[in-house]
Amino acid sequence: MTIHETIQANSFVAFINSARDFCNFIETDKTENHISFLQQTQHHLHTLYFGGQNLQFVDLSFNLDFPDIMTKVQVEIVLNRLANKLTNRFYCHVFDPTKEGNIETVCGDLLDDLGDIYIDLKNALLLFDKGTPAEIECAVWSFKFDFDSHWGNHCINATYALHYFIKGSI
Repeated sequence: MTIHETIQANSFVAFINSARDFCNFIETDKTENHISFLQQTQHHLHTLYFGGQNLQFVDLSFNLDFPDIMTKVQVEIVLNRLANKLTNRFYCHVFDPTKEGNIETVCGDLLDDLGDIYIDLKNALLLFDKGTPAEIECAVWSFKFDFDSHWGNHCINATYALHYFIKGSI
């Protein structure tokens, strides 16, 4: 499948729309209460996770490395805003539940989870929106690679924690 075919596929269009919706939510959320914020966050994460699973891996034809587009100041503003929304942040989980000999619990942090998901997606969206063939290709590759290697883990762990934070707050 060519990059052009990939970005026109319904599954990719749905994913990129959900990524934009999530980033917009994190940047502009005006929920009135803590529970509503957690529930909407959980909804966004579900959509992102299932969309990420459906992304196609693309081979890179350009051998270019693009730096992150967001500045440290922009990231800090978003993370501070997000931290103020989270009354519950920390939770315990098993880092990799498939490793029988290594089932020690670790502490997770919703701020770290949501922040990392946001940063990965936002940087790839900004690159994608620049619109050159190399930038689009790199962004499409990043969406899938980052899901498989980074933000997919944060997404599933945050979803797990949100389930219990919501359940405990109702």
